[in-house]
Amino acid sequence: MKAFLRRLIDDGVLDYDALVLRYYHKLGLGEKEAVALIKLNSLLEERKRVIKAEKFANMLSLSARETEELLNDLMNKGYLTITLVKREDGKEMETFNVDYILAKVANHLKKKFEKEDENVLGRIVSHLEEVLEKPLSSLDFELVKQWVHEEGYSEKMIREAANTALAQNRLSVKSIDRILLSAVKDLPANKPRKNKAALKDFHKLWEE
Repeated sequence: MKAFLRRLIDDGVLDYDALVLRYYHKLGLGEKEAVALIKLNSLLEERKRVIKAEKFANMLSLSARETEELLNDLMNKGYLTITLVKREDGKEMETFNVDYILAKVANHLKKKFEKEDENVLGRIVSHLEEVLEKPLSSLDFELVKQWVHEEGYSEKMIREAANTALAQNRLSVKSIDRILLSAVKDLPANKPRKNKAALKDFHKLWEE
């Protein structure tokens, strides 16, 4: 996922600065740390691989001592790493990286989506148990999870299928599953259908 965010930034789809400003406070960073990361990333975009303390202090409008403490804090937290890399001529040169925040943002988003996913699943299960007037069995629960995680059925689609089953007096999860399958087959050709491959690719991106 971190690599995916970096690709989106490099392609101009996402903006590193906007990403930092939106999430820094949720990651326990201060405003000065966020600004420092943005400035450091701007140096990388300009292909400047060495942090010159005095010049960077001017960029932040801070004293040399404050800037040093700020950079040390970012390094201690892992948001800034300074390493040596080999150039094409074989000599080593100093460079730095500020992509750790992308990993933190990715983890934050993954947890957020997982929580929302569980909320959706919980609402669906509650509705089904209300319609069926009984708790779902373990097998039924696994089938419902498959609807959400693998088949990509929306909450609205599942609720409508459950209501259809109730109206037809076909009160079982398997009956609802057949109604869902029939509904997908009956979709007009110009309307989007569930796409297992796309869903797998999406989940793979979040797991990077």
